[in-house]
Amino acid sequence: MPSDVLIIGGGVIGCSIAWRVSQAGLSVTLIEKGRIGCEASRAAAGMLSPQGESQSPGPFFDLCLRSRALYKDVTQELFDVSGVDSEYKDEGTLAVVFDHENLEERTAWARWQLDAGLPLEYVSAAELRKLEPAVAESAATAIFLPQEHQIENRRLMDALEIAIRNAGVQILEGTEVISIIREADRVTGIETTKGRIAGGTVIVAAGTWSSALLQPLGLDANVVPARGQMVAVKSDVCPITRVLHSHSVYVVPRRDGRILIGATVEHAGFKKAVTVAAVNTLLKAALDLVPTLADSEIIETWCGLRPDTADHLPILGFGGPENLLLATGHYRNGILLAPVTANLLTETVTSNREPAEFRDFSVTRFRREIAYAG
Repeated sequence: MPSDVLIIGGGVIGCSIAWRVSQAGLSVTLIEKGRIGCEASRAAAGMLSPQGESQSPGPFFDLCLRSRALYKDVTQELFDVSGVDSEYKDEGTLAVVFDHENLEERTAWARWQLDAGLPLEYVSAAELRKLEPAVAESAATAIFLPQEHQIENRRLMDALEIAIRNAGVQILEGTEVISIIREADRVTGIETTKGRIAGGTVIVAAGTWSSALLQPLGLDANVVPARGQMVAVKSDVCPITRVLHSHSVYVVPRRDGRILIGATVEHAGFKKAVTVAAVNTLLKAALDLVPTLADSEIIETWCGLRPDTADHLPILGFGGPENLLLATGHYRNGILLAPVTANLLTETVTSNREPAEFRDFSVTRFRREIAYAG
């Protein structure tokens, strides 16, 4: 029997949508080419940091803030239904500025946020060392972002998988989608390596593999992989208590004592590789920020392929055929944006109307750019 909704992609976006859509009373089938959550979603660092990552206000920043505000309740709800603690941590984040850096340039993003009434505060070098004694002596100041939190994204994916299974979502792992079947102005299902699957609404949440499915439908959605490499280290005693940012690296302490160091941004196609040069760069930047990490043990290295777009913004909403929806291209913000994306996609599915928030993230924006350039 066909499902009401077919979701292509079992990462944090696809699983979050599946969970919310199933809660709305619709039958859902989720199709994943590998295993649930084993691509970019597990390779992330789990930072919920719209303020520290944004250089200007706008609809995307607003969407990120809205999603960040949902996370504490979402992780509690997931714990209630799955029994898995996603390790939501609320110690805040410190953006560190070194004494050799241009203070005006490095803190320009903070000034407009402060003017807009967003929560942040400047921290002196002395105050910084009280908060995080292990930070390098060369740190001149920092900006404390009290609402920039983190979750353990691997445990989040574990919780989501249990939640969607308990909600009755049919999960097809190890099943690659070959094409989306279109008849006139509607899609009727998908063709997979295991046969044809019929369905009502089709949602493409396939991350960096989305373009191959959308381009045959005439959609200008050029989602490309942006490789991110990371390193995890561990000491006998974790030297930091909260996420720290410098201009070139972030370090993220986990409850189990690991410290994540990341991350590169490389457009290297679909090649997954951890390279000597990248690891060297990350470790050097981390040591410049927290020198005592020199005695830590390297316990893991990995990389993931983030789904990037021409303007680094997600693609959300209807995709041409009336029952095709897109939720892809989240780039470095997939974990952060999962709750709000799931809520808004569920609203779209159940009402058959796009919310106003999708206006700036439609796939048609790329078509407009091409027409203008011509």
